[in-house]
Amino acid sequence: MNIFYDSASETWCHDQKDAVLFAGAEEEELSYNNELSDQILCPITKFPGNRVLVVGILTSFNHKKEAGLGGNVSLFRDLSLYLFQHGILAYAFTGKALTSGSMKGYVFSSDANDWIECKLPLPDIVYNRIPSRGYEASAEYQSLTKHFNEHNVTIFNPGFLDKYEMHETLLEDGSLAKHLPATTILQNRACLESFLDTHRHIYLKPCKGSQGKGIYTICKNPDDTLLFSSLIRSETFSNFDSFWETKKKALLKRNYLAQRAVIPKKLLGHRYDYRILVHYEKGFYKVTGNAVRMSQTQEITTHTPRGGKLYPYQNLQTRRLNLTLAKIAQKCGEILSKKSGFFGEFSMDIGEDESGSLFIYEVNSKPMQFDEKEIEANRLLHLKNLFIELTFSNRIIK
Repeated sequence: MNIFYDSASETWCHDQKDAVLFAGAEEEELSYNNELSDQILCPITKFPGNRVLVVGILTSFNHKKEAGLGGNVSLFRDLSLYLFQHGILAYAFTGKALTSGSMKGYVFSSDANDWIECKLPLPDIVYNRIPSRGYEASAEYQSLTKHFNEHNVTIFNPGFLDKYEMHETLLEDGSLAKHLPATTILQNRACLESFLDTHRHIYLKPCKGSQGKGIYTICKNPDDTLLFSSLIRSETFSNFDSFWETKKKALLKRNYLAQRAVIPKKLLGHRYDYRILVHYEKGFYKVTGNAVRMSQTQEITTHTPRGGKLYPYQNLQTRRLNLTLAKIAQKCGEILSKKSGFFGEFSMDIGEDESGSLFIYEVNSKPMQFDEKEIEANRLLHLKNLFIELTFSNRIIK
């Protein structure tokens, strides 16, 4: 069976006479239409209850990007095409999509190589890819999620994570304590000075930052001078007083955490981190991608936008490492979903020190695309399977 969009009536139809077909969370019935001239037919998979699975990819509006879609548009395109290839109706939409009781969104057409605006059924599941923390706090976003909750639409991943809140949440479970570097919130001068006196070499990270933006290191030398470094330059201060008077305004302007610097094991003279992609599958959190990022131009972070380089995970993997990463992933998924709401997908940045101990640096609730093609292929497969599982595993078929 095929479905297609009839632009004249602004409705989705199917091409199989005498068949019954429903789509989306409201089980909107798609009508039969035999006027197929010039229509682009999309083969669909008929799920239990004569259902078409409808996936909505939620992002924010950005007039500078194609179709006004903000965020990682290349991921939206790849995912949309992949889901269509497997008989699932997928579309991208923004917070302004719900107007006059109907949904409007964008379907990617491989024939036109472009996003086509359509009226669409309310999705069964919303893949939250909002790129802005500010927008997630907006009234428009809250109104949209309220509407979805009222109509039993599953929202996939509740939102961004605060780094300090994430650390405290994971710390509550004793099993992960050994994988968490000592961390505190930067509240005032006294707490930072005390933390630096204890650990001598620390990181300062924005609690709501990403991709290595706004990260600093402070190293207290034996003579009590301080070396303060960003991704692009370093400054030396004669003592803590002089440092604090110079930097306090910038550091107190946004929420920062202070974290003990892990002395990293090095590879070819550079630090490296593991980047782990994780997906939920039938009650468990499964590692679906392992990667390595190695610093090059600076030794503060390994993020590729900050000059980091890809390195083959296969060159470092061992059975013990695979098992340890799998255990960390499973426990992280359990804890975060219990505390913050269901997480179907996340990634982790994990460092290794000179003794081989592993440390969780960051958990990302909205992983960007990996450069490794095999990881992205695995990601699309697991997302597709998970969308099906979440929509149909507990559904009462009419």
